[in-house]
Amino acid sequence: MSESEATPTRCQLCGGELREAFTTTDRNRALSRLRFTYRCCERCGTYALRDVPVDLGAYYPPEYYAHEQRDALERAASAPPEQAKLEMIRSQVADGRLVEIGPGGGEFSLAASNAGFQVTAVEMDELACERIERLLGVRAIRSAEPETVLASLPASDVIAMWHALEHLPQPALTIERIAQHLRPGGVLALAVPNPQSLQFRLLRGRWAHVDAPRHLFLIPLHALAEFASGHGLDLVSWTTSDPAGRYWNWFGWEYALRRFPAVRPPGRLTMTLARLLALALSPLERRALAGSTYTAVFVKRS
Repeated sequence: MSESEATPTRCQLCGGELREAFTTTDRNRALSRLRFTYRCCERCGTYALRDVPVDLGAYYPPEYYAHEQRDALERAASAPPEQAKLEMIRSQVADGRLVEIGPGGGEFSLAASNAGFQVTAVEMDELACERIERLLGVRAIRSAEPETVLASLPASDVIAMWHALEHLPQPALTIERIAQHLRPGGVLALAVPNPQSLQFRLLRGRWAHVDAPRHLFLIPLHALAEFASGHGLDLVSWTTSDPAGRYWNWFGWEYALRRFPAVRPPGRLTMTLARLLALALSPLERRALAGSTYTAVFVKRS
């Protein structure tokens, strides 16, 4: 596999040595036959993709982004997953400037805008940006380098990243720049796959939330919290059982049961078995950090 630059041997977050952990394929979308190797930091447990494809954009086909109409986006924005995210943020900050990094279809940007936040979206996909501006009236900046964009924007009260950090080639730098950009008392709210989850322990490279090669990093909560704290961001709340987290639990089991998830949709039997499996294991996945994703809120020290 080609590399964009020399493969790093040290963890971005803590500087620990990286050791090979597992190898997998693009099982979710089957856009190539290459195998992808993840390494694990011996110190903090962060997983990093070893050889990042030079043309990573080729692994994000147009259908990767949901392109809903305004009425569908309104329904999604008012649904429990987006409203739960808003509640976590508004427990710390009631309104103000909010930047969403990686908004995708724009459901949360719309929810935040409807709640009175002044929203700016930063998204690498051109069509997604166009639709967010046209359908939602939200300013959208096209960029794959949010850490650079933040320097050009006024200080924000909230930065939101819902399953975006794991896609970025420099998550440590992004967190550092977010800490610099936020106002004192400002909030960083994010959700990412959880490498301490029950699903990852059981499934490893077959786990849907590995999503090679789009997910460049899998970061444990304790590693992220320690790094963020070093830059003035304190972890104030976290959960693996919010509405979105419960959905991602089911999603992970469903994809694990599908033999060829990229080739054909699941049958009725697979869907039924996935629901039963998710239901049966939900007591375990609600314990501590066993859920497939975690949602966390950080506050910048005054």
